[in-house]
Amino acid sequence: MRIDGARVLITGASRGIGAGLARGVADRGGRVALVARSAGAIEELAAELGGDAYPCDVSDRGAVEQLAARAEADGPVDLLVNNAGVANVGWYSDRTLDEIEQVLTVNLVAPMLLTRLLLPGMLERGRGHVVNISSMAAVFAPPGLTSYGASKAGLSHFTAGLRADHRDDPLAFTVVHLASVKTEMDDEARSYGPLRELAEQSGGRDVTPMADFVSRVLDGIERDDAEINVPRFMAPLAATTNLPRQLGKLMFKRAMVRELREGR
Repeated sequence: MRIDGARVLITGASRGIGAGLARGVADRGGRVALVARSAGAIEELAAELGGDAYPCDVSDRGAVEQLAARAEADGPVDLLVNNAGVANVGWYSDRTLDEIEQVLTVNLVAPMLLTRLLLPGMLERGRGHVVNISSMAAVFAPPGLTSYGASKAGLSHFTAGLRADHRDDPLAFTVVHLASVKTEMDDEARSYGPLRELAEQSGGRDVTPMADFVSRVLDGIERDDAEINVPRFMAPLAATTNLPRQLGKLMFKRAMVRELREGR
C-alpha cells in the first residue's frame, strides 16, 4: 500500500497520535479523512491538510454506521487507521461500570465495527489495509491499566484474526504495539504512581518522539508489515505474545481456511 494517492481514514484524529499520523499521511501525498468527537479540531486540521472531517462519537454504534456510509460515499477508503482510544487510568476496583464499558467500547468494539463496515468495499475493490493502534499494555500488564490493557490485547488478537480470515485476499492488516509517545493521554497514564515510577526507571528510553513514531508506522504500512513495535528494544516482549498466533497460522492451512469460508 503506497500512501501517495491513498485515501486514509484516521479515528481519534483531533490531537496526539491521530493528528501526527494525519500530517504524516498528507506529507506523503495521501488524502486524509479525519474522525473525532470534537468537530472544531478536525475541521481545522482537515482544512489545513486538504482532507475531509467527520465528527463522530465512535462509542455510538449508530454513529459509526453513519460514519462508514458517509466516508465511503465521499470516496473509497483505502486505508483505515483505528487510533481512537481512552485509558481511564487507575486502580481497577475504583473504576465504575460506565468507565469500564467506555474503554472497551472505544478501544475494541468501535474498531471491530468500523473495520467490518469498510471491509466489503475493500474486498470489492481488491485493495485495502487496516492498521490498529494497540499498546505494549496488550503485551504485559501494567498496574492501573487493567481495562485499557484488556481492550488493547483484544485489539491485537483481532488483528491476528483478520489476517487469518483474509490470508487469501488482497488486503493487509497491521497492529502497532506502542510503549509511549508524548501525548495528553500518555501524560495521564504517567501521573499514576506505579507507572510514574516505571517511567522514571526507564529514563525516557520508552518514549518515542512523535516524528519517529509516525515515520515507523507509515514505513511499516508501505512494507505491509504485520506488526510494528515501538520502541524496537521492546519487540522481544511482543514476539513472545505473538508466537502462539504464528503457530496457529501454520496449523490452519490455506485450504482449510478456504473450506471454512465456503461453509464446508
